Amino acid sequence: MNSLLEVTDLRMVMPTTHGPTELLRGVSFTVARGEAVGIVGESGSGKTLTLRSLIGLTPRGSSVSGQVRVDGESVMDLSPRRLRGLRREQVGMIFQDPHAAINPVYRVGDFLTEPWRRSPRLERAAATERAAALLARVRITDPERVLASFPHQLSGGMLQRVMIAAAVMHDPGLLLADEPTTALDVTTQSEVLALMNEVRAEHGASLILITHDIGVVAAVCDRILVMYRGRVVEELTPAQLYAGEISEPYTEALLSCRPEVTRRQDRLPVVAAGAFDERYAD
Repeated sequence: MNSLLEVTDLRMVMPTTHGPTELLRGVSFTVARGEAVGIVGESGSGKTLTLRSLIGLTPRGSSVSGQVRVDGESVMDLSPRRLRGLRREQVGMIFQDPHAAINPVYRVGDFLTEPWRRSPRLERAAATERAAALLARVRITDPERVLASFPHQLSGGMLQRVMIAAAVMHDPGLLLADEPTTALDVTTQSEVLALMNEVRAEHGASLILITHDIGVVAAVCDRILVMYRGRVVEELTPAQLYAGEISEPYTEALLSCRPEVTRRQDRLPVVAAGAFDERYAD
């Protein structure tokens, strides 16, 4: 397999008042060029920490070990300048809350073209033209107005479209999406997910999608990674998921906690605290 991303034995330890706490416990996986991989798990399972570690956005004070390679380049060994270049040119990030990710005092046009701010006038003009074209591509009907708008003047769904446009401004080989539809209504969620997948396929980029909803990744991704307590406990394809070829009880529990319109339940099942600790203990 021609891997764009290789993650090997990724570990993260954070100091706490109760001593060092291991938040990531030997995470390993690969992502091929053009492949879409979904990561699911309950809150606190390590999904977002894993994603942010891929581009060096680790918490202050944390100790990270293992290996992360993007297109053969070791992220752990990059200089700060090269790391910024990786984030800007090779990897696009779509954050969960676009209001928190976009500088509120910047107009959308300034946000999208910031890397070209000190470039010659013709390059800046070309960047603005590309930004407008990408906004149109993500189904924003009046890109010129949006380019001149501040973030607070746009809806959550429109801002998430802006984030998708920003993520592909440099034609990155890898897109990282951290629960990009959590703050959106159900209809807008479907639109944004479909749009993100279309744009990814159009640009030939790989995708890592994080979500709580195992059904969402089954619809969008080629492979599914299930995380629990800082480690990957199962890997399967959507076909295996739909066929019931599941080997881990934790994956079964996640699936059973998903509401369905064809099944009536007075109360959704809850995964009991510590229910899988013994099975997945080191």
